[in-house]
Amino acid sequence: MKKAIVTFSLAGLAILGFTSMKQIAASTISGKITPADGADAVWAIKDADSVKSTISTEGTFQLEVKPGTWKVVVAAKAPYQNAEMGAVEVTDEKDTDVGEIKLSQ
Repeated sequence: MKKAIVTFSLAGLAILGFTSMKQIAASTISGKITPADGADAVWAIKDADSVKSTISTEGTFQLEVKPGTWKVVVAAKAPYQNAEMGAVEVTDEKDTDVGEIKLSQ
């Protein structure tokens, strides 16, 4: 009898654990770098957190981040200069498109 109670209790806890878990959808920051070959990477920085993404051949990027206020930093290649975009607001389960970031020389 004790074994049956323990088995049912464990099964109940497992079911409760699976049903209480919330699937977390990703929040993202996306955009486009012009010129596409003018940068190596894009960073999103918030407090002690940072996320890095490469840039596609078309110049697009996408960073998977937590909701909050982020700074986006583009690591440019010479002769271009790095670019920064501060106060990018990201909400839960949404894509935040920062648009086109034009690199200057």
